Amino acid sequence: MHLNVYTLYIFELFILVLLTVVMMCAWLGGRRDPTLGLTAIMLALGALCTLLGSMRNANPLIPILLGNMLNILCYAILWNAIRMFAARKAKWQWVAIGPLIWALFCLWPTFMQTLALRIQLNSILVITFTALTSFELWRARKQLHVTFLPAMPLIVLHGLFYAIRPFFDNGVPYAEVAGGHSSGFFSVLIFEAILYAVCLSFIILSMVYERDQLSYKQASLLDPLTGMANRRAFVQQSEIQLQRQSRDQRPLTLILFDLDNFKIINDKFGHHGGDSALIHFCHIVERCLKGPEIFARIGGEEFACLTPSTLPQALNLAETIRQQVEQESQVAIAMTVSIGLTASQPLQDTLSSLLVKADTALYQAKSSGKNRIELN
Repeated sequence: MHLNVYTLYIFELFILVLLTVVMMCAWLGGRRDPTLGLTAIMLALGALCTLLGSMRNANPLIPILLGNMLNILCYAILWNAIRMFAARKAKWQWVAIGPLIWALFCLWPTFMQTLALRIQLNSILVITFTALTSFELWRARKQLHVTFLPAMPLIVLHGLFYAIRPFFDNGVPYAEVAGGHSSGFFSVLIFEAILYAVCLSFIILSMVYERDQLSYKQASLLDPLTGMANRRAFVQQSEIQLQRQSRDQRPLTLILFDLDNFKIINDKFGHHGGDSALIHFCHIVERCLKGPEIFARIGGEEFACLTPSTLPQALNLAETIRQQVEQESQVAIAMTVSIGLTASQPLQDTLSSLLVKADTALYQAKSSGKNRIELN
């Protein structure tokens, strides 16, 4: 099959420019995610590389030297874009290694005159950065929390394509390019590059969008001051635990905390002092919890903890927290805490009824002198 090589170049250039604009708009219109910005730069450099490749008839040195350097640079930028998406530091010092290797080989006359050698080195460098990109995705798979699976086979297949390229691609001699025709494999190379760029761009857009949606959802379930779960998250998680309790007949106890004299703390130390007291209290509770408990800030100075413990166990936990708050009151801002407890009865109590009973116990603790624990 023979296709006009300049038609292929124009088609590829159009696609890459279009994808660059789409990616740049996504970057500018969102939260300036560096992954989108780097991908836009990669696509723009890819378009420039394609433009230089179309100039082989005018001056072969430019596309061979500069064009291939930009091509390899694109893969290095993509590697760092994926690193940053996986919350790892970019290794900018390694970005220029690939293009530098290519430039050094171009000083070798035999290399410049032998098309097969250039194809082999280009393939090796592309495979190297593609493998690094795949590795970054794979080792970050557990903490990404997004659907990254479509990206893995796409990147791996692209690397395999370049692994077999030296065995099938004899290159396109300058005379043939000057005549406006391409070899069959050259057509495949162009179409593969277009498909890879299109699929990769939309997969990256999808991954960034999914991560942003997940971060928004997580932020809606966290108290912005203390970093603890908020009332909405507490209700959602507690309902699940109550359902499991009904099924497994496990003990559950609800503990409500209320910081004593919080208004006085606010009046004496200002809102900054009040915020510090809330944060300090959360740090104390975090140190005392064993792990499976659900702890949240459900009001101004009111906190809740649903623990898979019996009432005596929960009472010991509450007493430990009360004592720690009292003992550390001189370390930060002087404060104490009143606590109300109630145990859940399987198949009888709902979260609403538990909150009412625990709140009644908490009111009794407040009325009885504060800095104490009451049961209901």
